[in-house]
Amino acid sequence: MSPSAQLFPGLSFAGSKRSYLGLCYLLLLFLPLALPYGPLLAADLLAPLMALLLCRQWRAGLRVCREQGYALPIFLILAGIATLLHLLRGSGSLYDLSVFAYMALLYVYFRLHPPRASLQKYLGLGMLLSLLLGFFYACLSLWLAWLPELGLFYRDPYSAERGLSLLALRYQFFFNNPNLLGSFYVLPIALVCPWLTELAKKCRGAKNRLVLAAAVVLLLLPLYSSASKHMLLSFALLCAVPLQAWPELRRPLQRLLLPGLALFALLCLLTVLLPVFPLSGQFPYINVKHQSNYSIHQEIYLKMLTMNRTNWVWGLGNRGCREAYPQLADRDKIEYVMQQYNSPHCIEPYSQFMDPHNEYLNIASLFGLPALLACLLFWLKHVKKGRTGTLLFCLALLACCFWDDLLSKRWIWTAFALQANRYQDPDR
Repeated sequence: MSPSAQLFPGLSFAGSKRSYLGLCYLLLLFLPLALPYGPLLAADLLAPLMALLLCRQWRAGLRVCREQGYALPIFLILAGIATLLHLLRGSGSLYDLSVFAYMALLYVYFRLHPPRASLQKYLGLGMLLSLLLGFFYACLSLWLAWLPELGLFYRDPYSAERGLSLLALRYQFFFNNPNLLGSFYVLPIALVCPWLTELAKKCRGAKNRLVLAAAVVLLLLPLYSSASKHMLLSFALLCAVPLQAWPELRRPLQRLLLPGLALFALLCLLTVLLPVFPLSGQFPYINVKHQSNYSIHQEIYLKMLTMNRTNWVWGLGNRGCREAYPQLADRDKIEYVMQQYNSPHCIEPYSQFMDPHNEYLNIASLFGLPALLACLLFWLKHVKKGRTGTLLFCLALLACCFWDDLLSKRWIWTAFALQANRYQDPDR
């Protein structure tokens, strides 16, 4: 019986055809083939068909939403009201609301119609191996000048000037930047996690377990070379594997793995709050005298929200943020901070408009604080005792949202739906 059939035993539509549609979506999503219409990908062509199928199955969709107290539709309703108000005053756009509605559609669809477990395993392994082969090919192209690089590496010409040359070359596969690849990795890992957990259960003895751990470390070489803070998402899911597979080691592993995740998240957050360029040879080894470049625009978004009370309630909308940003930007302060980064080329864009690189500020500025709280409630409702993987996924995602706008990524919602489907048995 499929996972969706176990969750919804009375549904006759949880059949293979709809599961294969989800499988096709995942295959297209793996190769982010952009369409000539803005940020659309080839996988997005299947979204209307998925939406049509869910419209015919609206009762089942409501049952999925009811699991989290209807937090997801409440978030969309509040965001819709805010968007309408912004449109009426000429500062709104339907784009951002459409993006989050699309993400909700993906979550509900893959909760109802995940691909079969055997297909998930092979698809996830295929993705991971393809990323690894692409990484080896990209490395080989560095040594053989006649071999085309294919744009698999991201080259940053300014990293050496900022004191951290290791960021000069980062693996990005066919994505636009390494951070997208860093967050995408959570999808193939979510696909293979059930199989990996069962495999880990069969590993008896320290030697076999170390061999398995070494194989996983090797398989994730491309993820490390992306040098993305979003690695925290993948690490969180992988940490759940030994915790579930080896109950006799659960307590010592918790003492080792969970503080390690927390420390990695803290280090990532420090790079957002404090400038780490240039590195210092004395304690605390990073530049703590000045704020980071991230906090420049995050302060501006806070100023937007505190301009008046209605901004906290309904936000400003996309156009409203773009209009308010340059008026609130302190160019002298931006120039001073950018001098610490040896990045004068960033002064102009930082003065005109930048995304907040913080999902909480992003949603609050677009739709207001009530919509943000409803969105947070949806994720926190999944944090339940006995669901280690889901719990770690949610906590890692909420941490990553402090330094990026992650809730607009298709693979995040898809991976989370697949992860949530694993925990129909409360003992797992």
